[in-house]
Order: sequence, then structure tokens, then C-alpha cells
Amino acid sequence: MENQNRPKLSLKATPKKTAPKKRSKNRVKTAASGQKKHTPGNPAASADSRLIAFNILDAILKRQQMLEAAFASSDGFKALDGRDKGLVRLIVASCLRRHGQLSALLKPMISEQTAAPVQLVLKIGMTQLLFSDLSQHAATDTAVELVKKIGFERQSGLVNAVLRRVIREKDMLLAKTDICDNLPLEIKQRWQQNWGAEKTAKIAALMVQTPPLDITAASDSDTLAKKLDGTALNKTTIRCRFDGDIRNMPEYESGIWWVQDAAAALPVQLMGNVSGKNIWDLCAAPGGKTAQLIANGANVTAIDKEAVRMDRLRSNLRRLNMTANLKVADILDNSFEPTAKTGDIDIILLDAPCSATGTIRRRPDILVRDERPDLASLQDIQLQMLKKTLSWVKPDGQVFYATCSLEPEEGEEVIRIILHYNLAKLIPFTPDELGIFASSLAPEGWARILPDCLTDACLDSPEAALGNDGFFIARLAPIAA
Repeated sequence: MENQNRPKLSLKATPKKTAPKKRSKNRVKTAASGQKKHTPGNPAASADSRLIAFNILDAILKRQQMLEAAFASSDGFKALDGRDKGLVRLIVASCLRRHGQLSALLKPMISEQTAAPVQLVLKIGMTQLLFSDLSQHAATDTAVELVKKIGFERQSGLVNAVLRRVIREKDMLLAKTDICDNLPLEIKQRWQQNWGAEKTAKIAALMVQTPPLDITAASDSDTLAKKLDGTALNKTTIRCRFDGDIRNMPEYESGIWWVQDAAAALPVQLMGNVSGKNIWDLCAAPGGKTAQLIANGANVTAIDKEAVRMDRLRSNLRRLNMTANLKVADILDNSFEPTAKTGDIDIILLDAPCSATGTIRRRPDILVRDERPDLASLQDIQLQMLKKTLSWVKPDGQVFYATCSLEPEEGEEVIRIILHYNLAKLIPFTPDELGIFASSLAPEGWARILPDCLTDACLDSPEAALGNDGFFIARLAPIAA
């Protein structure tokens, strides 16, 4: 059995031993894999990309790093060119999105003693064989080379045998699994209870797809949509076909658009005319809603408790040539109370911290977390934040409460508790206000946006079939004490 206590894997290929070795009859003969200059399209570049993808996946699965943090901490990934970065992102994201299915299919084909790194190589290979259009031989050969590079050369025969079986039995294997297998059992059961089995399957199917690139236009979305070869979903959001480094998109440097999912752009749209109003954007980073508010003429104060996240917001506003009053602060800290109560605030947007289950297709690392979010604790924080914001806004002001969550505990239940204790009154949305998200209007008057909301809207554009992020939005007015 292979040694389980191996040193930390390196991004460098394992040097080949010069001493000749006997080859077993079952060993796959592969091309020599000496190090070559890393240029797009050559086999060495492809192999290096898969090694980097392996290490990023290992950081996420074993060390529980968040997706973007794993990419950011990978020196190998930073050194790649745009094309190979795209390949690595695709491998990593696809493997995470399909991890439940991959694990279920792989389990009966290997022994329980198979080392975790070897299993991960197999999952990378299976991802490409089952869920991509990559050449079967390329997927198998690169997986065999990869398992050698990470120090498990003796397992190359196993990798070759399993992947060739996957090629032979592809249709049979896929018939044994279900799209909902990719959801952690707790999430699947909760969603089936809350939204029904059919809706859950539909959401799960959307979450394994690469999400569309939605951007928000500072103005004139129709003209910008033509320039970007995209589709204007409404007066604000453009859905683009671009797949690559967004810095290469037209008008990036001009700062007239920014990346933001169509559903995430809705809370600001629901505010109507905000020109000249004092608006606080709480938990504001990375700043998409802050930028929307500024573009619409509001006087914006953006607050986030993490300095690193605020630096990102500041950088985004700099590209957009926008300014706002930025504060790094914990709004639940009592020392912040005097500042908030003298803010003369017309509207507060509280995009509260949550489980983020509505963004799984963009953050598939959520699917492989060893620990699930504590919804009760998150709800307590959300309630504390909402109570405070209702006391800070003007008597005739409004608070918009939003979470990118599919859990009623972080949406409907929070608002019901606030209303039960007479801490606010709900100002219902109308279908006209919600526009393309009109089907999300609940009888109570809030918006429950499920990921298939745009799909169900039957818009003329086929791009709408790609769905949207999940969200909950409610509009509240304070009740005088």
C-alpha cells in the first residue's frame, strides 16, 4: 500500500530516475515527459495545467480552502497564460460541481485503501471523460502522467485501467447516478422539503453548468450590449458570451461596466430613483451594488468589516472612476452605534452574511465543505443586523434586506420574526418592479429568487435559460417606537 504520509505536493514535476525499471505488462506506455518550455498548446503545458489543477483541488478538498483563495495562493496558476488558466479553472470547477457523482461512481471501482491523491487524479480524469468533450486518449494519458508526477507511479496502471473502464461503460455509469448526487445530503433534503423534488433537480442541473457572465452597465445597456456581443436582459444587466479574462473585454478600462449577476443587481433596481439620497451599503464588498448606487446618483457610504475586502472594493471603484465614503467597521460593534445614528440615512441596503447557497454554481467549493453552515447562528447575526439598521434609517426611510441564500432560515424566517415583533412593516414589491424576476414575487410581497427564475420567465433570449443566482429580497420600513 502506498505511503499515506507523503510530504506536501510540489508544483514541480517529480524528476525521473535514471536507473532502468522493469515494465509490467499492464503498464501503459506513454511519451517521454521531460520538462519543456511552457507554451500554449504543447503537451508539457497541458500536463503542467493538470498538475496545478490537482494542487488547487487538493487545497480545497483536503485543506478546505475557499475556491478563489486556492487560486490566489497558487504560484503555478499565476504563472500560466490566459488559455491555460481557463483550462485549470474549468477542470477545478467541473470536478467540484460534479464531485458527488464522481465519488459515487468511483467508489465501487477502487479499494478503500486507494490513496486520496490517486482518487483525486481519477476524479479529474473522469470529469474530463464523462462531462467534457476532451479526447478520451488525452484524458487518460494525462491522468496517467499526472499520477506519476505526484509520486504515485506504481498506481499508474490502476489509473489507466479505471479510466479505460469509464470509457467503455460511460453510458452505463451515467445511468447509475443522478444530478442531485452532487448536492450534500443535508442540502438536498432541505431543498426537496422547501422547494420540492422537481425544483431541486432543476436547480441542481443549473448548478453544474458554467454560469453566464452577467455585467451591469453604468448606462445605456442596449448600446453596450451590441458592442460586447451580449444580450440586454433589462435596462441594467447584459448577459455576455465572453469566456476568458474579462480585462480583455471591450470597454474594460473605460469603467462603464462591472461583473454582477442579474439577480444581485435587483435590490438596487428595486429602490427606484435614488438620485441625491443618502444610502448606506452594508457588507458592501466587492462593491457591485455600491457601483450601481453611485451610477444612479446616490450619495453612498459603503461599509465592510474586513479591510482586505474593502481594499478590493476600493480597487473596483478606482477602475470605474467612482468615489464613495468607505468605512471598515463591524456594524454589530457597539462603538459603531453613534456613527450610524448620525448618518441621516434615507435607505440602507443590508446584503447580510449568509450560507451563500444561491451562488453555488459560482462557488462550487460550498458543495465539498466538511462542515455545513450553522443556519441558526447565521440567522441570529442577520436578525441583529436588521434590527440595528431599522433603528438607524430615517423614520420615512427604507431598509432593503437581501441574502444570496436558498434557505428560508436566512430569508423568509428572518422577515417573519421582524414582522411578528412589530419591528418593521413590509413594503410589498409589485410584478412591474421585479420585471424579469416577476415570477419570484411571493404572496407576502417579498422576492424569493430561485436559480431557475429566468428560465421559467420564458424570455425571448435563449441566454435566459442559463438561470441566475439565488436570492432573497425584502423591503422594510421602520416603525416608530
